[in-house]
Amino acid sequence: MKKYTILSFLLVGLAGCVGIEQYPTNSYSDATFWNYEDNCMAALYLGYNQYWSADRYFGNNLLSDDVYGSRHTTSSTETATGLATTNGGRFSDEWKECYQELRTIHTALDNQDRMNIRSEVKSRLIAELRLLRAFTYMRLTAWFGDVPFLTSNPTLPESKTIKRTSADYIKQFIHSELEEVSHILPKNTALTAAENGRVTCGTAVALNARAYLLDNDFENCARECAKLINSDEYGIYALADNYTDLFTNGHYGPESIMTIEFAYEGGVENIKRSWATGPRIPQSIGAGAEVAFSPTQELVDCFRKTDGTVADDTDYEDRDLRFYATIAYNGCTLQIPEAKSCKIIGSEGVGKGTYTCWTNPADETAAQKKDPALGDSYNGTNDRTLTGYYNIKNYVANTVGSGGGSYKPLMEIRYADVLLMYAESMFETGKMTADVWNATIFPLRKRAGFSNDYCAYPGGDDLRQAIRDERRTELALEGRRCFDLRRWAALDNPSIKSTGAAVLTSRATGAPFLDDGSNIQCPASYNMKYWFPIPQSERDINHNLTQNPGW
Repeated sequence: MKKYTILSFLLVGLAGCVGIEQYPTNSYSDATFWNYEDNCMAALYLGYNQYWSADRYFGNNLLSDDVYGSRHTTSSTETATGLATTNGGRFSDEWKECYQELRTIHTALDNQDRMNIRSEVKSRLIAELRLLRAFTYMRLTAWFGDVPFLTSNPTLPESKTIKRTSADYIKQFIHSELEEVSHILPKNTALTAAENGRVTCGTAVALNARAYLLDNDFENCARECAKLINSDEYGIYALADNYTDLFTNGHYGPESIMTIEFAYEGGVENIKRSWATGPRIPQSIGAGAEVAFSPTQELVDCFRKTDGTVADDTDYEDRDLRFYATIAYNGCTLQIPEAKSCKIIGSEGVGKGTYTCWTNPADETAAQKKDPALGDSYNGTNDRTLTGYYNIKNYVANTVGSGGGSYKPLMEIRYADVLLMYAESMFETGKMTADVWNATIFPLRKRAGFSNDYCAYPGGDDLRQAIRDERRTELALEGRRCFDLRRWAALDNPSIKSTGAAVLTSRATGAPFLDDGSNIQCPASYNMKYWFPIPQSERDINHNLTQNPGW
């Protein structure tokens, strides 16, 4: 899915499939369009292009207590602090993205009888579209609850009067669809290199497990996870050997189950579709971008020493190996993206090799005597880290182009998540044993470099928290934490409210070498509501759309 030929259609199609209340305006209405296999596949790839984005993958972290948002992420920050209104951009964007994707999918599904293509290609294509539709309805029901439910494109008048359908009814549809397509889609082991990035039967099973987990339906979640853990009927999956390599080049390996795809032709000099690295990484290599969020000290503290003890705040030695693949910290060494022509002095010359990232203002001031171009430390603005930390998970220097965009695929679901879902589900149903632990949490901790004693099954009353903490560190900054906080009913937890995303104090979310945060204007403490509101702009169009409680 990294071919320019695919994008040649997508760049046109993106302008044609619009929101729930509008008609498509592109060539999908042409009666002959569906006679050609390439056109049908292009319609499928448009669905892939729209089903999820890097903005959501990274941006959902802003709705958790793992990061502090900057003034450049006002819409999400206001959502996290409870200050957003029903006109908030975060809500309307989510709604429009989902219904745009549904219109794209239904435009193809509504024309499936016209598809005069090979039967095996058509069967798989339809199954992929159904899976992407189920994923999209998972997004809608997770955030909004009851929403308008469609299985084909409505007429314009119908779109302005359609009512909300029960989320429970839609969730049954999601489970049914994913179960059915899991018996149609190919296994991951059957994909050719040219098909990397397309969904499989294992994707359908993992998504179904996630859908059950979102409702804390642990019995069914465990059943779905077991299909991938205890059998090869739906593909062969395993943990990657090295956590850092997993986020460097493991996106098509045995741990990857579902990816967000990007595109290039030849290399970084010709990237066609990318995600922006600048707002997420240290600014010496971000080259003038503005940081979207900064990881909190609270998250950093979750990465323990390899003997299992809790490290001091700025003790970065001998930590959980996942820490080094996730967080840029004071004194760490990072690769410079050569295509960006950065001005800092690297190990191989200006803008080349590696450099040392200093997030402590005092340390950076000293280093600037030799390299004035350094600019990573907190400087009283929202353009750099506000906590002393940056996110570097998924940052791979040689995939970054001159404009800061990366073509590296992002893993939306991976096998580690399946193991964590299974461990939590088995515990919550009273079925956790040493054998289950050794098949799930033990290998995750072992890969992270922990001692055998810390990897071993602990038993005891703190097992629930141990599993939850493992989930937080393993999946850190992959956008899952906000959903976990909601389903654990943790949004009203006083600890989260006092140390969460929108509060900056030296202990709670910033490294101790920063000040107490008194010069930083925090809009409010973490106070996100459980449900998103139905966007007011949609209710202005359709008066049959009721509003969620509390809005």
